[in-house]
Amino acid sequence: MQVSARLTGDRRRKSGPGDANSLTGFHTSLLEVLPHAAAYVVRDGRILFKNKRLNAVCAEAGVETVPHNLKSLLSSTSWNRFEPVLSAAFGGVPAQLSAPISLRSGAVLCENLICTSFVSLTGEHQAVLVQFDGPEAVENAASANNRTAANELPNDATESAGRLLEHFPDDVLVFERGQTLEDRARTLRDAIGGNCQIGMLIETLDAIGEELPQTLYIAENHGFEAADHLGGRQMCEIRLVSVPGADSGQNDAAATMAILRRNVDCPREVAENKRLAYQDPLTGLENRRAFTRSLKREMDRLATEKETGLAVFYIDLDEFKKVNDLGGHDAGDDMLLRVATCLRLCVGAFGTAARIGGDEFAGMVPVASEGMALDVAEQILDALGRIRLEVADRVFTISASIGIAYIDTCLPLSDFDASAILVLADRACLRGKRVGGRSVHLHTVQSKDCSPSCGVPAEVQDPGHFRGNELSLHVAPIVDLKKGSVCGSDVLLRLQADRPEGQTSHGWISAARRSGLIAQVDSWTLERVLDTAEDCGARTFLSVSVSAESARAPEIRDGLFNRLSANPLLASRLCLEIGERDYLREPATVESFFRFVSDLGCQTAIDDFAGHWPVLCRLTGMRVEWLKLEAGLTQQVVEEPAKAAILGGLVRAANELGIKVIAKHVETAEEAATLRDLNVEAALGCYFGAPEPWLWER
Repeated sequence: MQVSARLTGDRRRKSGPGDANSLTGFHTSLLEVLPHAAAYVVRDGRILFKNKRLNAVCAEAGVETVPHNLKSLLSSTSWNRFEPVLSAAFGGVPAQLSAPISLRSGAVLCENLICTSFVSLTGEHQAVLVQFDGPEAVENAASANNRTAANELPNDATESAGRLLEHFPDDVLVFERGQTLEDRARTLRDAIGGNCQIGMLIETLDAIGEELPQTLYIAENHGFEAADHLGGRQMCEIRLVSVPGADSGQNDAAATMAILRRNVDCPREVAENKRLAYQDPLTGLENRRAFTRSLKREMDRLATEKETGLAVFYIDLDEFKKVNDLGGHDAGDDMLLRVATCLRLCVGAFGTAARIGGDEFAGMVPVASEGMALDVAEQILDALGRIRLEVADRVFTISASIGIAYIDTCLPLSDFDASAILVLADRACLRGKRVGGRSVHLHTVQSKDCSPSCGVPAEVQDPGHFRGNELSLHVAPIVDLKKGSVCGSDVLLRLQADRPEGQTSHGWISAARRSGLIAQVDSWTLERVLDTAEDCGARTFLSVSVSAESARAPEIRDGLFNRLSANPLLASRLCLEIGERDYLREPATVESFFRFVSDLGCQTAIDDFAGHWPVLCRLTGMRVEWLKLEAGLTQQVVEEPAKAAILGGLVRAANELGIKVIAKHVETAEEAATLRDLNVEAALGCYFGAPEPWLWER
């Protein structure tokens, strides 16, 4: 039995990663053990590594320098024979070719060629081991069959193995033919040291039989462990391979070489670390690094396949911070998991979804047109809109701003990289944030987008402080559908005309919420409304929106009490409304506020009411005069009788509870007539009059 000198004396302690810490080093060292010309070859024929024997054989045939590609070395006929065998090996099926393989010079390189299944070398390169079995090797193998000592290795293999053992970077044992399993197990145990169990090794070697190669692991300073039960420890790796050049024609067991590497990281931990490097640990989606890599592959596909384009989505959740602040981080994690599920379903089997930041996601889908990209984005928004997360008595919903970078099939992609495309999608998403969220903006990627001079849209500027002169009040008429007369006014907040480019009123208000200034904005609005209502003396009511932040602010309650407790007539003209989303998130806060202002004599309303059960089941115990319907409930009621029937049932239920209903965004006379027939009390929208500046302001 051949044993490397490393296993004698104190050299045992010197083995391991310090000598050969890479799989590449092992395979390149193994090349020199082979008695035949051999090389590691990638799919296109490039030679990564070759042994000296291949250089020698080619030199004898008149080729002084072996080219870097087998296609350049072999004749065209031989390459055509060899290419299917190489493809089969890359498909995971070891293949053999029994036919003369010639060089371009006409000389015969080998009579028999063998390709093993592929391995990963030098980073991301995958290669197969190609062995060129020459005529002289065939003759040697034939003569070896006539040897009388069946338990000896052929001379060429034994000598090759013996020469390499002293220089091989790992510990090596070569088991002779006929050696019993118990002898092999004891030899392994003695080489490894520690308290490795002989019985376990014998059972494992017996189960392996001749199915080589195989890899076993033994925990350092511990007993043998199967690969399925590896812990977080350093391991001793044992690779069992057939000795190259052994006589396969004999009936005895083939000679086996055991290659030992010490202080090897646990393969389970290595695999887990590799997975975590490219996967978001919470959602299981790809992370930014993996998504960028996947996007690069898709861009490479686009460069050769022109059937479809590619839509890249940047998805930024709106008001996710409130979920964390009000529901806790566990609720935030639960919401992110639900968002991830939505994205997986929306991008489908041919798309990719990723989490690239705290509340930021990305996706990509092959699509044929910009319209299809927008359809996918709308599906994402609809899916997110259906999320309902209940935490105690709170119900959280979520929406998002989506930016799309659409890559057309005709765009030359040589000047772009994956990160640049993602930046373009992010810029489109920022435009959605400017208008207040829950929006989709598409940008068609153009060649000029890769120019360094390409401008970057400014981010949405959160108000650093509140200035009242930035704002103005507008009103829209609320019409009694039965009487056909104005019964109230909807007070709206608008930015002055000199606002920053691209900034909308809704976007500014969203920024004020994020900056914690919304209570100041609401206080300013209420003061202006109350001042104007005292001056005008009209009898119609004024509907004013209030945020949940203002509902729990003591200064807001104190201000309303000081103005309204001594003026019940003014209080009766004021209708304070809070959005359904705010109510679902903070029901106790909103209900307490409604009781407070109702005691002062004010009317109350829930805005953007969508018919959610958590709100419906609480209406019986709430002091609410009005429900202002979400636009989606009233749209298309003329064309869809079923939708009108559902709305009619909802209106009847509200009326039975003594609650009146206001419809919003009414645009046609037919819509107004249908809503009146459904007993909707009031409505507002462009049909009745667009919002106009409030002329009664001081």
